[in-house]
Amino acid sequence: MLEPQVTDSVSVEPSTPLSARSTSPGARIVGRSAFEAELVHRCAALPVEPDASGIGFTVLLLRLRRSDRRVKLLATEGADGLLREVLQRVAGMLHDDDLVTACSRDEVAILLSKVCQEGVARLASDRIFRALARTTLGASLRPQIGAAIAPIAGRSVDQLLSAVDVACDVAATAHPRVAFASFEMADHDDDAHLPALQRALDTNALVLAFQPQYDLVRGTWSGIEALIRWPHAPGSAPLSPVRLIDLAERHGLMDGLTRLVLNTAMRHAADLERQGAQLDLAVNLSPSMMADGALPDRVAQALAKWQLPPGRLVLEVTENSIIRDGEATLGVMRRLDELGTRLSIDDFGTGHSSFARMRDMPLSELKVDRLFVASMTGRREDLQIVRSVIDLAHNFDLRAVAEGVEDAATFAMLLGMGCDAVQGYYCAKPMSAEDLLLWWPVRPRTGFDAR
Repeated sequence: MLEPQVTDSVSVEPSTPLSARSTSPGARIVGRSAFEAELVHRCAALPVEPDASGIGFTVLLLRLRRSDRRVKLLATEGADGLLREVLQRVAGMLHDDDLVTACSRDEVAILLSKVCQEGVARLASDRIFRALARTTLGASLRPQIGAAIAPIAGRSVDQLLSAVDVACDVAATAHPRVAFASFEMADHDDDAHLPALQRALDTNALVLAFQPQYDLVRGTWSGIEALIRWPHAPGSAPLSPVRLIDLAERHGLMDGLTRLVLNTAMRHAADLERQGAQLDLAVNLSPSMMADGALPDRVAQALAKWQLPPGRLVLEVTENSIIRDGEATLGVMRRLDELGTRLSIDDFGTGHSSFARMRDMPLSELKVDRLFVASMTGRREDLQIVRSVIDLAHNFDLRAVAEGVEDAATFAMLLGMGCDAVQGYYCAKPMSAEDLLLWWPVRPRTGFDAR
């Protein structure tokens, strides 16, 4: 089990302590105390209120199961050598702002500093599995990986370490051997919020934030994305959007939540239009709603009520949600397309969609996941992924949108690649509907400063 306050006892190299920074490309290999200190810092930096910027991180616990009997006969020096190789291989597969530490000769902890989505964490786990397929010492390793995503699985070091340890136990029987911490593993009691959520839906107490989107082709602001918020869940810290959606999904409240989001977002879009802002409106849909045959009728009713042209409504779905209940989802997508709305795959690059499936879907755009965008200026692999997704979108006659644009260099590179639109803190932060109305008349016309 990964427990706090364990001292460093294993060396990466004969004369180099674990707390020393790795000089090779990839993650830093650090000691336990440094790893836990960084966890404390990361937990303290988590936003008090749910945020659209994707602030969060993932803790992985890698447990090694050595299938080669010879390894068990190795002396301490041989065991340490195997651990050094594991640490170096794992670090080499990760980003340079990630951290890796040894908990024991059979456990390695990993901090993925910019990963807060399950799909991306699974990609990292896949890389680790491939890296450890066979060691140079002849040991065949069968690792199992537990994962805990903050703040979804916890907001404190104790919560996250407890959750990731339980998840690693669960991973022993999973295929592939990776398991993600559930709310129960992290000792969350989100169900206690259920009565308050039902009241919030009945009284329209949930609110939306809006993040503007900038069109690189036309050089103008082109849209806004609606982001659900429940900033004052009674009696506790606010629920993140992911936990809020999970609670609604598990208790059959997604229909009411979707109605509220659609109508509230369109009402605010109508307010903006009265100021002369004819912007596209992007709304995220949950996996369960994408398989709900009644969704197109609800969308049509909301469009008619607020007199929003269907072509201005962009409905965003994740890659994995379009795989779930495939035929039912495809039927709903086609009916939404017949209404004239546009469909977008959100967080593209982190799921399991295929060319054949994309070919059959009435899509309008792909949104490049923020993880790849955030790292593209410093990591060649992520730059290639972003460029490939943009090219893929254009080859399918789709619009390419990059989210998570945080600086001028990333903005300039995306412009040079022919990306169609961007959103992120460099352009404009998410803001309340009231602040959006105040921002629009004084919005920047050219150039951006982080806000």
